[in-house]
Amino acid sequence: MPFMFMALIALLSGVLVSWPLWRQEHQDKVEASGLSRRVYSERLAEMNVDLAEGEIGQDEYDAIKLELARTLLTEQAEVQVRVVSVGHRAWAWWVLLAVMVLGGGLYAKWLFQPALLHWWQLEARLGPDVDRVIAGQQPKLPAESYGLADFVRVLQTRIEAHPDRFDLWEGLGMSYMQLSMPDMAAIAFDHANRLHPGDASLELALAHAKVYSENGQLDVASRDLLLDVLKQDPGQVGAELLLAEGSYNVGDYARAIPLYQALLADPSTGLDAADKAVFEQHLQDARARAQADALNESEVTRLDVRVQLPAALRQKYPQATVFVFAQALQGPPMPLAVVRHAVTDMPEHVQLDDTQAMLPALKVSAFPQVAVSALLSLDGQAMPRAGDYVSARVTTATAGEQHVSLSIDQEVQ
Repeated sequence: MPFMFMALIALLSGVLVSWPLWRQEHQDKVEASGLSRRVYSERLAEMNVDLAEGEIGQDEYDAIKLELARTLLTEQAEVQVRVVSVGHRAWAWWVLLAVMVLGGGLYAKWLFQPALLHWWQLEARLGPDVDRVIAGQQPKLPAESYGLADFVRVLQTRIEAHPDRFDLWEGLGMSYMQLSMPDMAAIAFDHANRLHPGDASLELALAHAKVYSENGQLDVASRDLLLDVLKQDPGQVGAELLLAEGSYNVGDYARAIPLYQALLADPSTGLDAADKAVFEQHLQDARARAQADALNESEVTRLDVRVQLPAALRQKYPQATVFVFAQALQGPPMPLAVVRHAVTDMPEHVQLDDTQAMLPALKVSAFPQVAVSALLSLDGQAMPRAGDYVSARVTTATAGEQHVSLSIDQEVQ
């Protein structure tokens, strides 16, 4: 195929060069021939005048006319010989040959890409087998005769031609997983899942690729996919294993523990002794960590704040915003924790803790005592303005869980 391109480029170049030469040769021939005919016609006209005026006789006229005709024929032959002898045509063919060789050499030197030749050969050799696999047939070539990466390259061209076929995307994802490329596999499985939503096998494959691409970490999307798989197929071992390990890796021990227990108690899972030993160790570790988290949770600073907002203010300012703050008694004015709610959905109790800190170094647990207050903001700004309503500031300790009651009933002047 590349040699055909080389020959075509050389041929076109040669034609472009030789065409003007051929045209010039033809033009020279026509001009020379035309000049001889004009001379013959003019001389014959003069002789006719001389004959009519009696300056020459009929015999002399016939002899001169015959000589003119012979001269014209001779000159025509000389024109043909001269044109050919000049060598224009031969020169054009030599130029054509040189340009063809030069054009082919330039193409081979600067334009030809060996990778392109490799791709053409790969498509010709492997393409039919890829099409057979897509059609659910057995390939003719043995698997060891080509690399999986080559198979993927050809499969990608089929996807470009049929981007709406989820099975092609699924096959691409499986190939990427075999190549240890879970990031690319997740992209392919995601395309397949979008084209064919709700398929448990596709959801499991996508979750598997996503978890492996994140080094075993389970994100929310992967968790939801696995939960949907188990909803469609309860007891699906692959989904349970992935969900258990992923939950364990992200510290969701409450979810991981019952999954480990179910897997270890079910003899039909097919787990070997080594796998069971690993999962048993993870189960024991998850239980210990869950107990430690529960103990730490009891010591976490948490302020339970009961906020009273008079019904009259609720009715008068339904579009207003309620802020609840915890601030250091001595220190920066920036809130250590803040909760914001619209009046229409303001709960009676809110929680203030370290998760609401605006800066990691400034959190409720970092201070032994804090001041808690509330603001009804008419314009949605956290700074009190004239016309807003505030509560009194209440001081409370931060150790353990504390309960505070506030009433928003003071108008800002």
